[in-house]
Amino acid sequence: MSTPVHVTIYGQHFTVLTGEDPLRVESLAAHVDGLMRDIASRGVVDSNRAAVLACLHLADQVESLQSQLATANLTAKSLPSQKQKINDLLQLLDDELK
Repeated sequence: MSTPVHVTIYGQHFTVLTGEDPLRVESLAAHVDGLMRDIASRGVVDSNRAAVLACLHLADQVESLQSQLATANLTAKSLPSQKQKINDLLQLLDDELK
């Protein structure tokens, strides 16, 4: 069952419907907010530009993690679960930036 979780990212309020632990969603939102504010502190003030740069940064992290997972030769059972979590995170970010 989906639960609404209210978060604020870069001064904008969002309601996220999720089956995840609400604290996890709040933590993810806080991470994205912090990343966008860090980017903005370097001179990027437009929220769209900060969001795109934050997504680029997060995509780089995801790709690095995927590479590490492949290198670590994880078992066939654990790899789909990890990929699903990464895909779920990317979908959550994509949905919020629309």
